Amino acid sequence: MGRHGTRSQQSDTVDADTRRHGRRHEAPIDIATLIAEEIGPRPPMSLGEAKTAALLDARLRRVGMRLSAESYHASRLPGYDSITVGILALIGVASFFWMPLPAIALFAACFGTALLMLVYGDGPLLARRAPSQNVVATRAAGELQRWRLVLLAPLCSPPAAGRLMAAFGHSLSGRILRVAAAAILLALGIAAALLPGSEARVWLWYLQALPTTALLLLGVAALAVQFAPATPGAINYAGALATLIGSAAALQDLANTELWIVGVGAADSRAGINDLLRRYPFDPVQTLFVGLDGIGAGTLCYLAAEGTWRLRLADALLLRLAARVVDGGQATAAPRAYRGGPTLAGALRHRGLRAMTIASLDAGQHVPRQYDRDDTIAAIDPVHLDTAVRLVVALARALDAEPRT
Repeated sequence: MGRHGTRSQQSDTVDADTRRHGRRHEAPIDIATLIAEEIGPRPPMSLGEAKTAALLDARLRRVGMRLSAESYHASRLPGYDSITVGILALIGVASFFWMPLPAIALFAACFGTALLMLVYGDGPLLARRAPSQNVVATRAAGELQRWRLVLLAPLCSPPAAGRLMAAFGHSLSGRILRVAAAAILLALGIAAALLPGSEARVWLWYLQALPTTALLLLGVAALAVQFAPATPGAINYAGALATLIGSAAALQDLANTELWIVGVGAADSRAGINDLLRRYPFDPVQTLFVGLDGIGAGTLCYLAAEGTWRLRLADALLLRLAARVVDGGQATAAPRAYRGGPTLAGALRHRGLRAMTIASLDAGQHVPRQYDRDDTIAAIDPVHLDTAVRLVVALARALDAEPRT
């Protein structure tokens, strides 16, 4: 069923809570269309991202939330560290036979840089920095506050680099491969320098070409991600922002829960999350975070665990409430373990905070069209967005009724 053919279904599924307040709000698909088509691609730290922040600000003011826009500087990822490591490795291999000690020093520099990139993946050494912003909206609890619920979604859209290029150029897997290749190169260099036989030394020199080629290919992949244009970003992440706005419109009468809505700029760099936590030292027990990732097609899921190499469980209370909402028939969603790229809630969970992600996943357990040029509004199912709003609203109401233990 096409997007326009479901318009009557959208109006039928608009949350009854919005009618209770005497005014009909925009359907989520209309907001997603405005972001994906009228604003269009939204690279991190771009005018498109700023326009999206302004739109979110205006829509949240319209539903009575208190707003602030907070700026900071972020790095455009993945930066130039990876290609620099590849070039240094190539120079070291080319000069090794005549100047082994300087070449080994270059190999050690490659390994050290790759290790730093693994540990500080969201803070490249060589990258363009530019201003970005978070949009932070709040609504106080109606009575005695027991909980604080923070709903987050990215303001930007991903690069149209393709899933494979993104995996090698800008992911934890790519960073681990880079460390492994640099370590092998350093070991080959040291072994060749220590072996007295010239023939063995020549063969070890030839073998250095293999990890060097790997480092160069990883560097090229990082450059491809760096310079790829942004996707139109319908599922990623106009659908998530539309879900935020629809949820804020419905959640106007929470008695015991303070509601926060946050649009995060330059989301892939984690600068927005870092700035949010620096400005607002949230109570780690009272505050729960729900991050919205790509939403709009496939199977709507709440992520019970996520992580590329090691799965990290979501917050137990949020998981229990989400399961209760789904079992009670208030929304349709499935629990899933996710081994894809980093998410906002995943970054918060890594810091020990209480968080869970809601996202749409396809049959391959990926967010649909995440790095594709065809992530257009035609890919979004309007009923899917309405279901996402119902899930978030029901989850918030379940938390509001939950006593503090």
